[in-house]
Amino acid sequence: MLSELFGVEINPLLALLWSFFVGLVFSTVGAAGGILAGVGHISIFGIPQANSIKLMNQLLILTSTLISVPSYWKQRRVIFILGFLLGIGSIIGAFVGSTLSYKFLPDLKSYKPIFGLFTLVVAFKVFYDVFSKGKDIRDVEKRIEEKGRSDLRTRGVSLFRVELAFLGASYTFNPITPIVAGFVVAVISSALGVGGGFLLVPFMVSVMGLPMFLVPGTSALSILVTMTVSAGNYLNLGAKIDLQLLVIEVLGVMTGSLLGPHLSRVLKERKLRLALGILLLYIGFGYTLGAWIERTFGIRLL
Repeated sequence: MLSELFGVEINPLLALLWSFFVGLVFSTVGAAGGILAGVGHISIFGIPQANSIKLMNQLLILTSTLISVPSYWKQRRVIFILGFLLGIGSIIGAFVGSTLSYKFLPDLKSYKPIFGLFTLVVAFKVFYDVFSKGKDIRDVEKRIEEKGRSDLRTRGVSLFRVELAFLGASYTFNPITPIVAGFVVAVISSALGVGGGFLLVPFMVSVMGLPMFLVPGTSALSILVTMTVSAGNYLNLGAKIDLQLLVIEVLGVMTGSLLGPHLSRVLKERKLRLALGILLLYIGFGYTLGAWIERTFGIRLL
């Protein structure tokens, strides 16, 4: 299949399989969907236009979140007020980040190393999650099963305080905090063409002290807002998409996203995260140091 827009030959079966893999990983592990989509667009399909890569990455993330958010919502795993506040900040941040990136990171030469550095950061975060002890979601799920449903509720909302109740515990935060965080994360994620979940998740768990059980769904809701605004702005600024390729990729991502949650019940999540971390580490070094390694040792990574 020839992409007349990008001037490259793309194997439609490979595009379908890779996008299926992207959706599978994102829905199973809950991260790195935008990075893996970017790797496909940069290294597998050879798309030469950085702004188009960012836009198509985000459209695929948007597809995956459209599937995952309703599922989290049904399970009462979305803190709507928090997602709303993060979304307020992300609207402005996504517009700022995508505008700056469109103007100052328009080509692969400038975009690829920065994308690689971010990938390395995410890889180290994956390894940290694998080898550190975190809160066990399964314990929370067992307690919810005993109750019959998640008892998440908002106790009170004021200008400087939001109070939540969940499984007998109370959680409070200043509403200004997630607005600022949403802005910062959206600037970074929209500029790089990624989702930003790896920034939102540790913020909500470590800074806000929220239970991990409620974080992925809330993060996905915020990312949904960010990707909608950012992708719309990239289109408005003039970024182009190959519609035929996008349709194939959307089908693959949808299939992978639907299958991922079922697969995660069979496979060990720790091993999946470890494999993902190794892959991201390779990609990160390939994009940041690949040219130097090839010149020095004659070894081409990506």
